[in-house]
Amino acid sequence: AVVSTQSTGEKVPISAESVRFNEKAKKFCYGNYSKYYGYRNPDKEQDVRLQYFDDSFFAGKDVLDLGCNIGHITLTIAKEYEPKKIVGVDIDGNLINVARKNIRRYLSKEKSSKFPVSMQLCYGPLFGQGSNENKFPNNVTFRKENWVPLVEESDAVTEMFDVILCLSVTKWVHLNWGDDGIKNLFRKMYQSIRPGGKLILECQHWKSYARRKKLTPAIYKNYGEIQILPHEFPQYLMTIGFVDWQTLGTPYHSQKGFRRPIWIFSKPATSGSTAEPILSPENNSSAPSSQQSSLATSSQSSSEISVSHSQ
Repeated sequence: AVVSTQSTGEKVPISAESVRFNEKAKKFCYGNYSKYYGYRNPDKEQDVRLQYFDDSFFAGKDVLDLGCNIGHITLTIAKEYEPKKIVGVDIDGNLINVARKNIRRYLSKEKSSKFPVSMQLCYGPLFGQGSNENKFPNNVTFRKENWVPLVEESDAVTEMFDVILCLSVTKWVHLNWGDDGIKNLFRKMYQSIRPGGKLILECQHWKSYARRKKLTPAIYKNYGEIQILPHEFPQYLMTIGFVDWQTLGTPYHSQKGFRRPIWIFSKPATSGSTAEPILSPENNSSAPSSQQSSLATSSQSSSEISVSHSQ
């Protein structure tokens, strides 16, 4: 038996029994590449995407960076954009450990403190620093977490943010947890953003999904069942409550796959809009709704869009 993927008509076997999976690469099935920034920013100190971020996005704000990898963007924002706090989250504990160690590298550029750097790294922020409590490095933390919600978490959002960053993460959520996973992620984002807050989203091109479909049997199955495509994400986000979105820009990269537009979405300042209930991942095989069906017939080419911090 075979199924045709919606955008390309490519025939994908439903059963994965006859497929040869890349056992060596499956450890990176979440896009958790330890050398990702080396691929993305060769011979460059600063990520070009930062040029598209305005100070006002982050200054004095509570910020969440989903899929932070080893933390370069998280740390740059913490140090140079002066958020009240920024939390970097990644599913890979090894990457989080490196991100924490990278605090030392960013601190090395600061003026020496009367306290050794090791004290802050070992024991956390040093209280009693007065106005510096919300300054780098006291305003940044990293933690290992799978932020993709399960159905029982639908009413469990307890941590709120003014801004959520989700840069080059959605493809990996989509491949590992299917349409319900990506929808649940978007709903949890909406629920976790304070009224008037922002979502900054960068997505990979749909065609890049195919190159990773044989990482695991679950990814292979989900790839063949995907109904909502990356270029449809903005329309979907508007249906769950965001009221405005725009393209900040598409950073140039020598590799076309990294030329991904960066979008910014606004949550209404009032509480009039609410997110839909989070779906159960077990319902991933259910038929698309009428809204999804109309989105699927969009005339916009998937090549115009990019959707994870990983290729």
